[in-house]
Amino acid sequence: MPRPIPIRDTSRPDAQKINALIRLLMGKPASRSRTTEYERLLALWAEATRGDFERAA
Repeated sequence: MPRPIPIRDTSRPDAQKINALIRLLMGKPASRSRTTEYERLLALWAEATRGDFERAA
């Protein structure tokens, strides 16, 4: 049986866009500001993917 495609809440940030931003960020030199931005992006990514696994299970 195929896995159901999770329904995305359009009010949440898009995980693919956030992943792209994280990849760009990791290409920059290490700094405190990069660390702060990485933490912010991870929080957004967690919000964007929240519930996807529960609905797909």
